[in-house]
Formats: sequence, structure tokens, C-alpha cells
Amino acid sequence: MASTAFDPAPDEPGEPTAPFPMARFLQILGWDGALPLVVALAPAFVKTFWPQPPVGVGLFLILAPPGAAMFRAHIGWHQIAQRCGGRAPWLRQVAMAAAIAMLFLFESAVSALTFANNAPAGAWWIPCGSYAAYLAFVTFALRPDSSKPPPRDDRSGM
Repeated sequence: MASTAFDPAPDEPGEPTAPFPMARFLQILGWDGALPLVVALAPAFVKTFWPQPPVGVGLFLILAPPGAAMFRAHIGWHQIAQRCGGRAPWLRQVAMAAAIAMLFLFESAVSALTFANNAPAGAWWIPCGSYAAYLAFVTFALRPDSSKPPPRDDRSGM
């Protein structure tokens, strides 16, 4: 099966990373950018149907951010190693840990602000800023390995 620059699962074994910086950014934005937004929409979805959610739903909303962070940590190491020839350099792991911390802050802040009564509108800058920081850290952690030559562009005909 031929891989494309917009492969929805770019981190499968043997699949090359995106050859173009913009395509790589779109992959990161698609997977690492959209998934946290979907998780963050869960509190708004719950509040739409249950203004006062049952205990089980509230418990889920409390446990979802740490669960998402643990899931992201699990796959993060493998993504780094796939981009770096089987190893995960220390600085990239630190960047991924910082990204996960920002992800946790983002999802927790969205949950808290969704159910907060009379929260000031300015408080929403906290999840916005932590989401931007998350994207910056994850982009740094998952950048292509600079010691390997970039994949050849088969579309150029060269």
C-alpha cells in the first residue's frame, strides 16, 4: 500500500514521516491537534444533555483528562522512536512530557470552566494558551530526525 503525505496513521511501523514541513504540520495538527479538542468537547456535550450530571458522568469527566494524558504518554514514546530510528532522545522525551502536561492542563481547564458558575470570560485564555503550548511542544518532540536525510519526493519526478 502506497503511503501519502496525509496518511491518517503516520506512525505505523515502516511508514515514512511526511516529507514536507507543511504536510508534517498538518499531520500533527490532525492527530495531535484534533484529538484533544474532541476530548475537551466531552464536558460541553455532557452539560448540553445533563445540566447537573449524574455522579458517574462527573466521575468520567474527572478521570478523562488523566486517562488521555496516560494514553498520549504511551504512544508518544513510540512516535518519537519511530522518527528517530528506534531511539527516543532525552530532549524529545522532555518536550513530550511538557506537551502532555499542557494537554492535561488544557483538558482540566476546559472541564472546570464548562461547569463553573459565573467564570470570567478571560479565564478561557488558560485553556487557549495551554493548547497552543501543547501544540508547540508536540511539534518540537515529533519533528523529523535531523541526522537522517529527508524522504525523497516521488511526486517531483526526480
